[in-house]
Amino acid sequence: MTRKELAELDMSRTDLAEALSCCLSRVRRGHYIVRSDCSRSHFTRIRSLAHEPGITFPRFHGDIRDEVEKLRIRIASRRDSALPGDVFSHVSAALIHGLDPVVAGTNRVEISRSAYSRSYPDLSLYDRAIAQEDIDRSLSYPVTSLPRTLADIALDHPLEVSVPLISEALRQRRVVKESIESFFAAGTRSLNRAKLALKLADAVYESNAEAFCAVKFHRQGITGMTPQVTTYTRGGKFIGRNDFRHDKAPVIVEVHGVGKYYMHPKGPDAAARANHQRDMNLVNAGFRVFNLTFGDLFRPTIFAQIKWAITSVLDNQ
Repeated sequence: MTRKELAELDMSRTDLAEALSCCLSRVRRGHYIVRSDCSRSHFTRIRSLAHEPGITFPRFHGDIRDEVEKLRIRIASRRDSALPGDVFSHVSAALIHGLDPVVAGTNRVEISRSAYSRSYPDLSLYDRAIAQEDIDRSLSYPVTSLPRTLADIALDHPLEVSVPLISEALRQRRVVKESIESFFAAGTRSLNRAKLALKLADAVYESNAEAFCAVKFHRQGITGMTPQVTTYTRGGKFIGRNDFRHDKAPVIVEVHGVGKYYMHPKGPDAAARANHQRDMNLVNAGFRVFNLTFGDLFRPTIFAQIKWAITSVLDNQ
């Protein structure tokens, strides 16, 4: 909500100051977001707005995912101030399209317009001419089409941002690689990185975290990790389907998220027990198993250990 809307609700400067230390956050100049419900007197002025149908409070987790949530809030604050011809693009467009990045790669709202390129603390403007057929107007915002969005991200953002998003769209069958590649003009800056993003992206990854892990394999020079492989004992007994298994060394990598446990039909405890039993079965079958948490994806030492486990086997073959 804007400062003007708060003034119309007769919220005084004193109440605003108290709310900012409690249940309200400043998104940018003159724009605020209600973080949570509140029982204090200053919330009385805005309670009716905060509880209107369709209104939800932002969800913060206390980790890197909060940066994506904050960016969503900044995008929403820009909707009514966008100029004619402005088109939300890049990561901002990906979020509007409903994609879920592992990392946003930016804290700025990204907009393309045929004018000039400029960066502000919370806004990046790209001097790009967007053809009308490449603008999706079916959403609440004018936004680049999904193939154009993913192409822009591949060209202008790191692999850690682009590969999970492209993989997610491929997994959902919302795009094909050819539709993204059609926006890669010869001589374009960062063309090689964009082509590499398409090469690394794959619909077979069952989560964006797995796609992010594949990027980390590439960064660390780890090759031969095949995604989604069914593993059996030497006697042919099924053990499980693994996120990654090396094609020559007996090394397996599992990427775990909260959902992997809480989506289990019998609850997280049963899921943890089943996962432990499967790990023991894999170890008994001769595999080295690495279980990566979300935080491990950002720890180079973990990937160094994986690389050593692979090379130590291959060097002794």
